[in-house]
Amino acid sequence: MEHLHAENWFQLHFGLIFLITGVLLLVVYALSDANNTIPGLGLFAVFFMSALLGWVAFALQQGSNVPMMVDVPSVASVMTSYIFFLAAGQRAKIYQGRYLLGAFCLIACLSVFFVVPQQMFVIQALAATVFYASAGVVSALYSWQTRNLGDALLAIAGLIMLIGVPFALFEWLQQGDLKSAQQLTFSIYSAAYVLVAVGFLAGVVIEYQQKLTQMATEDPLTQLLNRRGLEHAVQVTIAHASRQQSHTAAVLIDIDHFEGVNSNFGHDAGDQVILQVGEVIQHKCRTSDVLARTGGGEFLLVLPETDLDGARILAERIREDVSAIPMVANQQRIPITVSLGVAGAVGEIKLDTLSGEAGRAMTLAKMGGRNRVASVENKPVYLSSREQRG
Repeated sequence: MEHLHAENWFQLHFGLIFLITGVLLLVVYALSDANNTIPGLGLFAVFFMSALLGWVAFALQQGSNVPMMVDVPSVASVMTSYIFFLAAGQRAKIYQGRYLLGAFCLIACLSVFFVVPQQMFVIQALAATVFYASAGVVSALYSWQTRNLGDALLAIAGLIMLIGVPFALFEWLQQGDLKSAQQLTFSIYSAAYVLVAVGFLAGVVIEYQQKLTQMATEDPLTQLLNRRGLEHAVQVTIAHASRQQSHTAAVLIDIDHFEGVNSNFGHDAGDQVILQVGEVIQHKCRTSDVLARTGGGEFLLVLPETDLDGARILAERIREDVSAIPMVANQQRIPITVSLGVAGAVGEIKLDTLSGEAGRAMTLAKMGGRNRVASVENKPVYLSSREQRG
């Protein structure tokens, strides 16, 4: 322990910062090749790189006996803090205040040519605090919206700066020890930077996990549920129906001659038709209904607390709206109709059974000439004994 002097601690600290920054830049590089990069990734890369350069400038200043003409570390601190604010804002898609704070950043950086080092220390400390605190507010809002713990850590970093730096400046004014205030501020910067690094990594992992979950349960074209997502979404509905012996209905909707749409108008036109039909169905749904795209031009609608007659009425309305609303794709009007199969059950149900019966009804609608609604009803069969019949 006798060899761990202040210089050794500083070298150890600088090595740790260098290692963290290197790992973060490797992560950014790996994510830059991904199909769906996270918002603000490029600016966070610039933030980490500029922060590293700022630490290098600070290390050179501490290890040199020749005073620098310009306080480069202070300027780097101000600019890095502002870049952090920009990165947090881009990630949260909140862009208010960037020009105002940008002007403040420029003034703070130019102040290095007009003020003494002690005054520049105050300016850069307050400017960095403003930028970190602003980034913290933005990150807190984004964390609340997305339930992402990583962004909450970014907000905590801003809070640490907001509390710690003014406390360091107050201690300097009270005791007059500038070196102690600078060391305390240095420690606060370090803690905030580490929190930003950990928060960034955690936010990336959580966001990609959310995207993987979304990809597994959501149709990428319509943003509706897929079959797997539907199975998860109706678990509560199925359990409730079983306990309460309530009605549950399903409507299977299939676009008539959809293969012909793709063949005659192209797959882009087919995608537009799917989107427009999906929107028509969604407009007819209640908040408790569950809609999924289960095939090329096929949708499955599960209706809790709905009997067969109610489901048939809804199916007719969907059929009428689809045929009445002109489907336009690539500036071409495409006549579209749908065939619908309706099935209903009471009490305990299985999604596969209910959707299978709706599919059988939909096949009947197709065989009957398309652009119509057919239905089947799942009723229990009661068999009497021979003695009872006698």
